[in-house]
Amino acid sequence: MKKLRVLFLFSLVVMLVYSCDKETEEKVDVNKEVYKLMKDYYLWYKDMPSVDPRNYSSPVELVEALKVNPPDKWSYVTTKQELEAYYNQGAYVGFGFGSGFNSDDELIISFVFKNSPLSSAGITRGWQILSIDGQTPTRENFSSLMGPSQAGVNKTFGLKSPQGTNHEYTFTKAEISMNTVLFDSVYVFGSTKVGYFVLESFIENTVEELNTVFAKFKSAGINELIVDLRYNGGGQVDVSKHLASLIGGSIAYGKIFAKSYHNDKHSYSDSYIVFTTEANSLPLSKVVFITTGSSASASELVINGLKPFMDVVLVGDKTHGKPVGMYTFVFNDPSIDWAIVPICFTMRNANNEGDFFSGIPVNVPAVDDVRTPFGNINESSLNASLSYLGLVEKSAKSISVSEFKPIVGKGLKAEIGAW
Repeated sequence: MKKLRVLFLFSLVVMLVYSCDKETEEKVDVNKEVYKLMKDYYLWYKDMPSVDPRNYSSPVELVEALKVNPPDKWSYVTTKQELEAYYNQGAYVGFGFGSGFNSDDELIISFVFKNSPLSSAGITRGWQILSIDGQTPTRENFSSLMGPSQAGVNKTFGLKSPQGTNHEYTFTKAEISMNTVLFDSVYVFGSTKVGYFVLESFIENTVEELNTVFAKFKSAGINELIVDLRYNGGGQVDVSKHLASLIGGSIAYGKIFAKSYHNDKHSYSDSYIVFTTEANSLPLSKVVFITTGSSASASELVINGLKPFMDVVLVGDKTHGKPVGMYTFVFNDPSIDWAIVPICFTMRNANNEGDFFSGIPVNVPAVDDVRTPFGNINESSLNASLSYLGLVEKSAKSISVSEFKPIVGKGLKAEIGAW
């Protein structure tokens, strides 16, 4: 078995080699190796229950049984193929949209990736999903109605546009290539130029997308920055460091971005990461982040890592609360497709601040105005951010906006944040 990468957090190392002869023996031995792995690397291994790994049909069920929850809501098992497709190619099988329920139990689309079949049909943020295969979606049945993550699965959606017209489309699940920057813009208010962008995750493709956006911001001469992480469930540490370095610029360069702490068996792996110099970093002393309960992991790492060096302001709702990181372990035997992703370390900033398992609180409360497009200065969270900066008056519209909570899956689906 080998350690594959650090998500938020993931890295690389060789661990165990495993092989077997019979399929039935393989299932038992795979579980046995996973159990050994958890007892060795898992951050909370001392509190882990003692179980017989032979009693579980797969590593998925075994890891669920071993998780110490609370606080661990995140350790999971997936396949190597799915994990590598997402983190290396920014791809997954689905329809290519995010969604959630508002306080009126209406299912609203929160964003759509560019190469999603929904985008080709003109469907955008703010559309309501009325039915899936003729059934009304609820918080309880939504995941099952969406079906398995397999290419070729067809679903018929009843939809209502923001203008109030009803439509019906049948879409087929396929490999979706994600654009992680969902929107970006520059706003000019007198002598103040504000850069704003929405970032959905931290994967390999994100680096190039961020470089493009920050080159645009630098060319425009922005002096205020709003980073919208409301749907960002995390990703890779090195990519989160890249964003933090673009924001932190010269005031953070060379200083500690994050420190990792492992269990007592692996304390020799404790280390720190420093801010780097980036061509398109900005000369900022303050940054505003828009967050929700879906802003997790690497998103929180960026926020926490910048706090010792600049004024960090949070607008929206408190973050998810995941100040810990994960290693990915895979078997060297290519016939075994499992990827084991347990919590293995905690992360703190240069001031040794972390352990925010209840989330990072906001400075300015605001709702996620999901029926209003990204970038509209009257959208409640963006409006509250601009109002905090003293650039616009706070919109009275936000008072009547229904509370919105995104739906995220478990395990890798939670990292992807889309369906």
